[in-house]
Amino acid sequence: MRPGRLRPGRCQGGEPLRPRIASAIEPADVAEHRLVSIIVPCHNGARFLAEALDSALAQTHPATEVIVVDDGSVDDTPAVLTRYAGRVRLLRQSRNRGPSAARNVGLRVARGEYVAFLDADDRFLPDKIARQAAVLDARPDVGLVYSGWRFIDEQGRMLPGEGRPRGEGDLLPALLLGNPIHPLAAVVRRALLDEVGGFDETLRGCEDWDLFLRLSRHGMRWASVEAALGEYRVHPAQSHGQTRMMLASAIRVLERFFADSDLPPALREMEGQAFQAAYLRGAADCYRAGLEADAARAFHAAARARPDFLGEPASLRGFCRGLMPTGVQHQDVVVTHWRAVTRTLRRAMRTLFQRPGLEPEIAARRGRARWAALRVAARLARKRLRSLMGPARAGPGDRGPRDLLASRPSP
Repeated sequence: MRPGRLRPGRCQGGEPLRPRIASAIEPADVAEHRLVSIIVPCHNGARFLAEALDSALAQTHPATEVIVVDDGSVDDTPAVLTRYAGRVRLLRQSRNRGPSAARNVGLRVARGEYVAFLDADDRFLPDKIARQAAVLDARPDVGLVYSGWRFIDEQGRMLPGEGRPRGEGDLLPALLLGNPIHPLAAVVRRALLDEVGGFDETLRGCEDWDLFLRLSRHGMRWASVEAALGEYRVHPAQSHGQTRMMLASAIRVLERFFADSDLPPALREMEGQAFQAAYLRGAADCYRAGLEADAARAFHAAARARPDFLGEPASLRGFCRGLMPTGVQHQDVVVTHWRAVTRTLRRAMRTLFQRPGLEPEIAARRGRARWAALRVAARLARKRLRSLMGPARAGPGDRGPRDLLASRPSP
């Protein structure tokens, strides 16, 4: 078995996945509309679980089954689930094993030819399954259809912005630079999940990215529905331990991917860029969480992986976006965050270039790197302000993003 690959037809724990049996058990109406299994892993998710299940049960597609895997919950999840007896299939685990294991448990009993995953705090729009299943029906060459999605807060209120599809066909090169797809956006053929072995249960973070990479490496082709068909709930900042775990998981996913000796040369050439992008995302997450030392190490690791990114505005945009929170709603908040983003960018560059024993190939990019980061930040600020204020509200006396930059760094 190759490093970083799961045995086909098995989950990470070694138990065989249930073979596809939809054609043998489906009644005529389900056979006409292929059965879609919606798998809902839940650990202590009682607060939002009813919203998630109601959205799954309200699908307009006439052939769905909803499978809930209670992953060792100790809150009121069992009480919530009693209200859905007879309408969902319920599986319980005595201890928390993580979302990968919970999804694999649901996958083993799923009867659908297509599979969708819904976290216990998110929601589907009513026509999600119908629209995405129709694409899979019409395009047998496609293995996964993904849609756009909206952002909501803990009260279910809509936040600005949407997640949008970023292409079709072979997305593997793009996926190596990050995971732009939330699991709630995807509907995938069950047979492909069996072939790559489901989710990796040893991962406690980035398990969806790992799965999408393995599916794409397996030759899967993607299709998209542009509309936002799911709602992703944004929560307050994650813990320090979770932030560190996500970065470590991302690096582990890439290490295993590039350990494959059979990678085509075009993918092998992306190794430095892939690690640079992962470390940059981790640095932004750590800065946002107040983990200054971790952020500085991750920023340095990104520069070691690919020093050229320091002077490339396109490569720095992801870092800047990562520093800004989802759901900025008022101009004064945007201005406040702009100043914070500018300070953080300058601090990241200053910390990097003052590092003792800095590699010469990194030190040579000092001046260009600092100013490139500020230029990217100014561009992002203008975009945020225009989207929130509208062109009609911006008077000639309004201060633009460049006016918010406290000072220009010395080269």
